Amino acid sequence: MIKERTRFILETAVKDFIKHGRPITSEHLYEAYDFGIKPAMIRWELNDLSENGFLTQLHHSGGRVPTDRAYRFLVDEFLSEEIGSEEISQGFDQMVKTFTKGRRKNFIEEVANYLKIMSVGYEPAGVNFYESGLDRLLSELEIAEKEELVRVVRDIESLENRLMNFELAENEPSVFIGQNQLIKSDHLSLIVENFVDRDKNFLLIAIGPKRMDYRKSLKLFRVFGNSLSNI
Repeated sequence: MIKERTRFILETAVKDFIKHGRPITSEHLYEAYDFGIKPAMIRWELNDLSENGFLTQLHHSGGRVPTDRAYRFLVDEFLSEEIGSEEISQGFDQMVKTFTKGRRKNFIEEVANYLKIMSVGYEPAGVNFYESGLDRLLSELEIAEKEELVRVVRDIESLENRLMNFELAENEPSVFIGQNQLIKSDHLSLIVENFVDRDKNFLLIAIGPKRMDYRKSLKLFRVFGNSLSNI
């Protein structure tokens, strides 16, 4: 059980890392946010979070970065948030219209452009596969080695085949961080949800780096699902 102050510091630190990509330090957190405690106490909290597997140090003298456990913590926080009725009715009308008119390729492009990551659509009934935004995804990945980037591309190219044996999630987005049954790369996160249109399944997948904007992506999935159910 995480203490409330520790929870607040962890959530703030991970959000800051997602936004800026800078290693987490007590000095930066103290200057940028008001936790009501001194840098030494923030440092103690970060040490404790590291010992509990939420943060890790790439270099002994450097700052910390979130682990998969920290990203999972943040995702669970976002999934527990309520979506207001005003959010359900705003901003996604065009996407819903594009989807319900059967323009699946255009829909996937709209999702990729909105989230600024890679988007994939898969229709099991017709074995139709749509994708957009691979170039944007690769530009966001913090990978220096060319060979590792090639492995990521080949991994994504195998996604269509893996989807054929994937058990569809129902009524809520599933979030995968790092290696999973669809992607073998440890550099990626996936959000997956099955939507039903005219009794046919449509699997929507958002693929981003681990420091993707989970809140924005999850909001799209949840609001889009609510919008579809109200048609």
